Amino acid sequence: MSRTPRRPAQLDAEQIEAIEGDSDVAYNSELAHTSAQALVPIGQARVEQDLEAVKRIIALVDDEGVDVLAESWVRSPEDTLPGILWRGYLLREWIRRSGNAVADRYEKVVDLMKSQGADGELKISMTPKPGTILQEWNTVLAGTFEGTFEDVLTDSARITNFLGEVNPAWIETDQDQLANIVTRRDRALMATSAEFRHAAALASEGLLE
Repeated sequence: MSRTPRRPAQLDAEQIEAIEGDSDVAYNSELAHTSAQALVPIGQARVEQDLEAVKRIIALVDDEGVDVLAESWVRSPEDTLPGILWRGYLLREWIRRSGNAVADRYEKVVDLMKSQGADGELKISMTPKPGTILQEWNTVLAGTFEGTFEDVLTDSARITNFLGEVNPAWIETDQDQLANIVTRRDRALMATSAEFRHAAALASEGLLE
């Protein structure tokens, strides 16, 4: 199904000041999309952005961290740029905060895949390591990524699927700081992998906005 490309919103000074002044800023669709486009300008958004606003957003991320922007992405649908950035943020934070646990799960899947012969070895070779994913999302969320965003989404789809081979659950308890509707749903890693893959397809067609 084709989509009409969404014209990028312009982030005005009041919106930027709202972000700067309150890290728990209420969800706003225009704010979510425009802040996302500042970090990952795609298609027409790259041409139409207010460069001064983008500079202020990047400076804000440098000074305060991307958490202040991520608050505005929480309720965005998974097939939108802010929605998939929210999932990338969660994946980055999980690897950053629980690096040893993620690494252990990764190695368990590697052992499982090796026992499956050539098909398993191929899956291992096609799946990036957690450290690679962490590095990719660090640059995306800092607004400094210069590669193809579709590749980041494909890598993220592969690793979430890979890690889900031994345990499709993502965050195990509601007490975890990363517990939310994305990370605590049934088969969360597999569901998120499918969302990353779909977003990568949209990005390849210039339809992720």
